[in-house]
Amino acid sequence: MKIKVNKKSVSGKKSGIRQVVYEYPKCPATVKELLEETVKLCVADYNSRREAGTDILQVFSGAELEDRAAAGKIAFGVNYGTESVQEKEAVENALQCFEDGIVAAFVDGVRLEKPEDPLTIKENSEVTFVRLTMLAGRMW
Repeated sequence: MKIKVNKKSVSGKKSGIRQVVYEYPKCPATVKELLEETVKLCVADYNSRREAGTDILQVFSGAELEDRAAAGKIAFGVNYGTESVQEKEAVENALQCFEDGIVAAFVDGVRLEKPEDPLTIKENSEVTFVRLTMLAGRMW
């Protein structure tokens, strides 16, 4: 099953959101299954890119340099970490973040509330995950 996942891009001038289509092995029946499968796909993608390495020097055009500078960081996408991400820990972390309200999830514009809620998702549905930022400050 193909599902479109909205991802934030680095660019500061463009809309900053792009859609990536992920191939899910089965249709998620609950919100928890959607979170688990999405994290598993992202971890597998990350680990495969990390293992592939980047031995080729990446060159940016003038427009790309300006976009990245406007976003505040010019980077070559090199991962200097030596360890791969552990799937089980990543899934547990994502579920905990969802339950704690640090991450909000939407399917076709409808907010998902609880991990155990049933999910009606169809081919090419649009899924968005938003990491919420806590505001710091004092009340007095």
